[in-house]
Amino acid sequence: MMGKISKGGSFGGCVDYVTRKKKDNPDGTPCKEWRLIDHKDVSTMEGRDGIIASFEDNLALNPDLKNPVGHISLNFHANDKDKVDDKTMVEIAQKYMKKMGIVDTPYIIVRHLDKDYPHCHIVFSRIDNHAETISDKNDFSRNRAACLDLTKEYGLHISEGKRQTNVNKLRGTEKIRYEIFNAVEAVWNDKSVHTFEQFEARLKTAGVGIEYKYKRGSNELQGLWYTRKGKRFAASKIDRRFSLGNISKHFANNKPLHPQSRWMYADGSIVPIASYKGVRFSTQQINDYVAGKTVRVDGCSGGLSTVFIKFDSQRMSPVVYSSNPDSVKQSASQSQNIGMRSTYVAAGGPPSQDEGFVHGSASPDAFKLWLSRHPGLTIDEAISRYREEQKAKRRRQRPKLH
Repeated sequence: MMGKISKGGSFGGCVDYVTRKKKDNPDGTPCKEWRLIDHKDVSTMEGRDGIIASFEDNLALNPDLKNPVGHISLNFHANDKDKVDDKTMVEIAQKYMKKMGIVDTPYIIVRHLDKDYPHCHIVFSRIDNHAETISDKNDFSRNRAACLDLTKEYGLHISEGKRQTNVNKLRGTEKIRYEIFNAVEAVWNDKSVHTFEQFEARLKTAGVGIEYKYKRGSNELQGLWYTRKGKRFAASKIDRRFSLGNISKHFANNKPLHPQSRWMYADGSIVPIASYKGVRFSTQQINDYVAGKTVRVDGCSGGLSTVFIKFDSQRMSPVVYSSNPDSVKQSASQSQNIGMRSTYVAAGGPPSQDEGFVHGSASPDAFKLWLSRHPGLTIDEAISRYREEQKAKRRRQRPKLH
């Protein structure tokens, strides 16, 4: 059994996909490639529209969440066909969701019948019935552990995985895909590789090329493809670990930090930052910052909406200025080291959840006031305690059932 996790912003698109809307019969009835085998807190009387509307009811509880749609496919080995009937599949899926913390939230489980192996799709709201966000922290590692536990519990076939696949027995496109996987994984496991230039050069010697995908009309990187023998594959089709963002995080972990600074590598180069006070940096801003240039950031949350950020080589950390230090001479006392948190992600990648000390619906001023009343705490300790107090406050404010 294996699970594949994805997130998105459209309940309509996800529900239409898992219910194979594009394959509906001419008279509008559903095709026979799927069936709904379980659901909770959704209305099915009105078909797809009712299901989608039920999910969107929860979306109204937290409309600012970027990716409210949870989508997980559970795939079983073909050898387990006779073991995994609908009842067993639902039972396994429910246990899987509990292990992943997917509870008290609307969901549907749809079984697909178009493959030789049993598999189903779980669509759920990442905003639960209490307006809390279902965490996706470490979801890929938790997913692997949950799948392994359930595979053993139900005596299912344990897949040998891609590493044990005999490439010589494959043919055509599938063979090329596994050749790329083996080449990329070999470089991935080499701790001496910590830049894209090294990564690309090593793959080139193995006969694998890289093509970068940019956001239309800009130089902002969005993803990459791997190429070999005239074939091109999106990174997710090779392995989810090998996406642009995951590779950047992996390289950052490979490259040793300076013993006296988490903002600088041991070789003196600057650790990139992806965002500040709720503002995601463009590729150009990240490149300029890493090059030691001043970066202007507009639209920040908190006191100043526009700030200037520059790496200070003497302090070995980023410094935030209220005006451009390159055009206006400022003393060190006019600068402030506040609210900065580095994030080891790809250019333009998602900001850290703790970044800028803004959490949930609480205002930054509210947190600052709370922080002033609790001196002596580290930022991480303060954030943790503040969150717990806010959660407790929300619980007390909920209407009680009589």
